[in-house]
Formats: sequence, C-alpha cells, structure tokens
Amino acid sequence: MNTNFENIVCIENSNKRELHRAGWIVVDPFTIIENGHLEIENGLIKGVHKGAPKEKSIDHGPGVLMPPLVNAHLHLELSALKGALPFDRGFKFWVKMLLEKREALGDEKLIKAAQKAVKDLFNSGNLYVGDISTLGIIKPIIQDSALNGICFHEFLGSDIQPFFIQKNDAVSFSVAGHAPHTSSPQLLKALKRQSKLYGLPFSIHVAESDDESEFINDKKGEWANFLTSRGIDWSSWDIGSKTSVAYIADLGLLDPLTIAVHVLNVNNKDVEMLARSKAKVCVCPRSNQNLHGKLPDIDQMIKKGIQPCLGTDSLASCDSLNIFDEMAFVGNHYPKLDPETIFAMGTINGARALGIEQLTGTLSKGKKAQFLYRPVKPMNKKDLLQRIISNE
Repeated sequence: MNTNFENIVCIENSNKRELHRAGWIVVDPFTIIENGHLEIENGLIKGVHKGAPKEKSIDHGPGVLMPPLVNAHLHLELSALKGALPFDRGFKFWVKMLLEKREALGDEKLIKAAQKAVKDLFNSGNLYVGDISTLGIIKPIIQDSALNGICFHEFLGSDIQPFFIQKNDAVSFSVAGHAPHTSSPQLLKALKRQSKLYGLPFSIHVAESDDESEFINDKKGEWANFLTSRGIDWSSWDIGSKTSVAYIADLGLLDPLTIAVHVLNVNNKDVEMLARSKAKVCVCPRSNQNLHGKLPDIDQMIKKGIQPCLGTDSLASCDSLNIFDEMAFVGNHYPKLDPETIFAMGTINGARALGIEQLTGTLSKGKKAQFLYRPVKPMNKKDLLQRIISNE
C-alpha cells in the first residue's frame, strides 16, 4: 500500500466561499482538467473551472484533486480478526474459525479494532462506506466518525422482527439479508420490502460459494445437511434446478435498490438477469481470491451493461479496507479494463450503489465539498488515472 496524501478536504458546515487550485482535477473518470480550480460555497461545489483563479485561493500544488473513494461493502466488526484466519483450509473452515474467534474476542476488542479501522479508512481517502454488521456494534462508531454512507444491519435465519431503518443525509441505516442459503425466503422478502419502503438499498451476498450454489441448485449437499442438523426446515424453500441469482430474482429481490455482493459463481444468464433488473453489483476481488481461489468475471459484467462497484469485504479476508489497494489489484488482474472504468468502480459506481450519487462520486457542481489531494506527477491525462488506480 502506497497511499500518499498531503490533505483530505471536507468542507461541510461552512458558509465561506473558497477556491481550491491544483495541477489537475479529476471531475469524473472522463472529465479531467489540467491546471484548474474548484469553487466552493456553503459546503458544496459551486463550479469547476480551468486555469488558476485570479482571486485569493488555496493552492494544493502540482498534483491532483479527486473525489473521495467509496467502499461499498465491508465488515468493520471483523477488523480485529486481521491475519488471524488461514485461507488454505477451505471456505467452510474459515467461516467456522471466524465465528469462534469473533465470539472469543468479545465486543470490547471488536469495537476497538473497528474504531482504528474507521480512522485508517478516513486517513486513506475512503470517506464513504457500505458497512455490514450482524452484531449491531458498528452504528455508533460510524456516527461518531467523519465517514458517511450506509450501515446495513444483516440478518440470518428465519425470524422476522422489527427492523430499524432510517434515511439521513450523512449516515443512513438499512438492512441486509446475509445470503440465499442462510436466510429464509420469508425473511429476505420482509427485509427487501422494508428497505424499499424507505427508498434505501438492500444488500445481499449472492453466488459466493460452491456450497451455496450446490444447495440452491441441487437441494442437497453439505449445507443442506448443516441446516437440517440445526433444526432448520428448508423443505418449503423454492429452490432446486436454479442458480442463486435466479432464486433471489424469483423472490422479487432484484431491482435498482438491491446490491448483489460477490457474484462469483454465475453463468451468462445470471449476468444478463442482473443487468436487466438494474440491480447494483459489488465485487470484492482480493477477498474472493483469498477465500475461493477465483475472481469475479468483471469483464463479462461490463460487457452486459453492469457497472460494478468495489468493496473490500473484511480484514478477516483481506489485508486492507483501502479501495486504492482494491483498484490496484483490479488493474493488475483485469488487463482489458481501462483506468477510467476502474476509477469509476472505486468512486461514482459505489456512490450509485449506496444511493448517494447526488452527494459524492464526482467533483461536479452541487456535490458535497469533499475531495482528496494526491501529489502525483503525471505525464498526461491518461497517465494520471493510471497512476491513481495503480496506487503510485
């Protein structure tokens, strides 16, 4: 990781008018201004201009002003498990050890590690998050931080209970279903109804593991045996002869307010189904490689019209929560993707997935006055984005 900032600028509650100049400004992946400045007023971007301002301004230097990054899927409550779990003994063993070690640590240690992770996120320019929590301990940590985004409370099993959902300007609260093979169809549909009622995204892990795919398609396998051993009656679930994506589509879960996370074990029809539904897709390639030894087919997604965003998953499956690192990984492992596409995955695509594109994702007029300065020295516009996504 080589994230190098001179400053992160967040101007939210100021009535002052300010001008911020830099050698380069990345307004969005396809709009780059050389030698320009941002006009800020009342905490919002009022304009983006070419040339140095004639009035008094803040000159950040020859580097680049760019939008903050968006980590659309992470689990802050697992931050204390960084480096504590093996990847070479299979996904099921990893999950078993995760649950055991998380319980053994206790809330106090989990909270302390999450607080540190939140500071690290902000200091590395990752200002917006879509956090997934099953324990419900992360909400106050994010509320007390400088991060914005959505806290998703994740549910498993079959109990349908009151869900706390709230739409706010800075941090909203929504719900997530864990996965098609761990949450009953009744629970998943109830969660989706409630989040949709408030106009907030609903998140779900889907098509992540071989066990999930076997259970949903064949109605048997180790996961079926596990559910039965736990006294969970899945006999009424409308599964069999279908993929995980087709199953959640049949449940009515796929629409523009759904974030399908991972999307690893999918076929061409699944990708087409996701594209038609306009559901958002969030990929976590570094985590997928560590846990499953495979990568999502991002090229195919883009070919079908999907604009995926990036998440990191947790520090239990990845060595950082930094989207700069995730973009660099994508650049190294997906040579067909251009820098503009990868930059969009780490910024505006994530903002759209979380439903906050009116606030961030680009440095265009009307967005919040939050931006990063990186002291890069590019040769030209194309080289600029390449250096950013390569984390140089």
